[in-house]
Amino acid sequence: MRFTTKDLSKRTWRDFATFFSQVHGCACTLYSFGRHLTLPGKNAAERAELYGPPDRSRKHFPAQEQRRAQEMAAVKELLDQGRFHGILVYADGEPVGWCQYGRVEDLPIDPDDRIEEKMLARDPTSVWRITCFTTRIDYRRQGVASTALAGAVEAIRRRGGGWVEASPLAFAHHDPELPKLRRTFRWRSDEVREHLKDWPEREIPGVGCFKAGLASNRTVDHRGTMSMFERVGFHPVRRDEPASSHQWWAPHDRVLMRMKV
Repeated sequence: MRFTTKDLSKRTWRDFATFFSQVHGCACTLYSFGRHLTLPGKNAAERAELYGPPDRSRKHFPAQEQRRAQEMAAVKELLDQGRFHGILVYADGEPVGWCQYGRVEDLPIDPDDRIEEKMLARDPTSVWRITCFTTRIDYRRQGVASTALAGAVEAIRRRGGGWVEASPLAFAHHDPELPKLRRTFRWRSDEVREHLKDWPEREIPGVGCFKAGLASNRTVDHRGTMSMFERVGFHPVRRDEPASSHQWWAPHDRVLMRMKV
């Protein structure tokens, strides 16, 4: 299938809003603010009192709808300020994919001591970051994210270029048994520990040995995979320690990748 791309702008804002009404996600507010936006209310009961109770029979979830409205308003404000960037991917005129990129000083907007290290740029010479990908479920595994990545690199080049960094998975591994074991015996059970003894690892020349990240036959990590970035010219630098897992029950390694555009 042949995909096309467009930069996010005031002209394509409606397409962005349409796309994120069809997918699960935070509309990329996570990387813009360094944390997920939250609604008033300490728990589900308080939020139901504030926004109305959920009605599962009608798929009506007022708190979720309010949170999505909050995210969209935050993104629109940043877009109007010229501090929010991304690439929309289209199939037959419909938005089916998304990639966020931006300048280091805008990801996140206002860094402070409360923001985790994994939300910040890793290299002081980086000018740009490519942070995340989202694909509509019926278009996954068809090259949408790779198309979006190529579009992001080209958009960065048009905006003056410089060093670009990203932190994708080293590689993905499809293992349908692991989710079943987690549901049956819980994440930190002896059964899960035994299964993970044979979890795949791969040597990246000059960088080190990396553990796979779990993927399904339809989905993969929202930051993409190393192979995607290699195809457009990125090179692995080192293990991204802040974003890699140090927990035996949730293995995955991310690799810091860079490219000068």
